[in-house]
Amino acid sequence: MKTKWILLFLITAAAVAAIFLRNPGSQSSKLGEDAHAVTMEILAQGPRPPGSEGLDKVRALLKDKLENAGWAVTFQEFERDTSIGKIKFSNLRARFKTGKEDPWERQVRGILCAHIDSKYFKDKEFLAADDAASACAAIVVMAKNLAEEKPQQAADLELVLFDGEEAFAFNMTILDGLYGSRFYANSWRARDDKPKFGILLDMVGHKDLKIRIPSDSPEKLSSLMFSAAEKNGVSKHFGTAAGSIMDDHVPLNLVGIPTLDIIGDFPSTRWWHTPGDNASIISTESLGITIGVVEKMLDELLKE
Repeated sequence: MKTKWILLFLITAAAVAAIFLRNPGSQSSKLGEDAHAVTMEILAQGPRPPGSEGLDKVRALLKDKLENAGWAVTFQEFERDTSIGKIKFSNLRARFKTGKEDPWERQVRGILCAHIDSKYFKDKEFLAADDAASACAAIVVMAKNLAEEKPQQAADLELVLFDGEEAFAFNMTILDGLYGSRFYANSWRARDDKPKFGILLDMVGHKDLKIRIPSDSPEKLSSLMFSAAEKNGVSKHFGTAAGSIMDDHVPLNLVGIPTLDIIGDFPSTRWWHTPGDNASIISTESLGITIGVVEKMLDELLKE
């Protein structure tokens, strides 16, 4: 009799596990937990404005995580004059390794990106938990998951963590801000093998998740995002901003890589660019929601 009950228990446990594994919501929740943990690791390095020791530590941390997941990492370094002097910038780029081929010789179909720096403040500590440590963490976690579960999709992507998205002055201008994405985009300008799309993440982990994509977003990509959100049952978190937004997607769009900026509704917050953007506002659930929608978009964009 005892053997019968043990067997019944094992069968039931296996059935529950199978349901859990088939449930995309459960998978997204787990990835959200992982992304939350990585966000906390990033914040533990302190502020990370361009040229800082904190940013060097974060780049090294994420490089190790990506390489351990099977990605080749390189740094795209350059120098620019800024309002606080010459600054050395470094974009982190990664491609998935497959066999003996050089991943940098392979054509990729899409870009998944975020900015890695925090805004420079002379007189206060700014950790930038959601702007955009959460987005970097989400990308690193998705990179590991894709490598394990969907290696062909991983091989079709380039990951980029832009340095110098933030302006050194209070407000961004055409000359101050987007340093890394402008440099990166220019490297694609004259090439015929440009990626077909880009997905930019920014401020995607807030506990009150309100994604508001720019009003001038590429139609195909915005439609895919809304469709993915609907399929995942999270449409209430996704909408459209009243106008355009200056962010790292702009240089990519200008060189012919249609890119969607999946960005939180920062103008309506009180924490944006303040010390309030800290660990306390980051939500495992919000990160899981964002990751689930992006991965469903990738399923559609990379299915052919």
